[in-house]
Amino acid sequence: MLSALKPIFNDLFSLFFPKLCLGCKEALLLPKHCLCYRCEIMLPPTYFHLLSENPMGDRMSTSPQLKQLFSLYFFEPTGIMESMLYALKYQGNKSVGVFFGRKLAAAMAASSAHFDGIIGVPLHPKRKRKRGYNQVDIIGETAAKALAIPYYNRALSRTKNTPPLSKTKGERAEVLANAFRVKETLPAGGHYLLLDDIYTTGATLNACAKILLEEGRISLSIATVAYRN
Repeated sequence: MLSALKPIFNDLFSLFFPKLCLGCKEALLLPKHCLCYRCEIMLPPTYFHLLSENPMGDRMSTSPQLKQLFSLYFFEPTGIMESMLYALKYQGNKSVGVFFGRKLAAAMAASSAHFDGIIGVPLHPKRKRKRGYNQVDIIGETAAKALAIPYYNRALSRTKNTPPLSKTKGERAEVLANAFRVKETLPAGGHYLLLDDIYTTGATLNACAKILLEEGRISLSIATVAYRN
């Protein structure tokens, strides 16, 4: 009986407390979405994976060993992307992660790239307990499901609880030294996609890619949702 009434209660709740678009703050017609269509088409795509000289590789020492580099959208401070990432990371809005995961899967499929799995950049256990989840896992699990490939959320572990890199002074590479380790060995010979939410200096992805490539038995590409200049 209660299960039959649940959709009615949800509709009534949406009527009096409509979910708002994270861009324009207007009521969403589809409450499971996080953006209206007008704001969605305003997101600034990078198209980096279509460029012969991808700027993502400029900040990473491991870039010569990487097969492909993807980033979906440019990050603009005070823009829609900032609102979406903040809602995902700090306000528990997991629908944003699902949105990004589906967009990432579409970009992978359009590129004709084949991956044997997606590896999420991990949070330190202390930070994950505080937040309740790793936002990268939501994106990665959604993308992996859409592509029908495994998602590896235990391939890497974060052994050092580094401060937020945006607040870090000095070389980020030094701060991240020995911050990650391989926790579970991946099947040999595969091509894997290393995933994070935002690319700023590439330091986090570089640290993770380095230890994964040191295994010497896999091919690796990287992807992020956002790219910050």
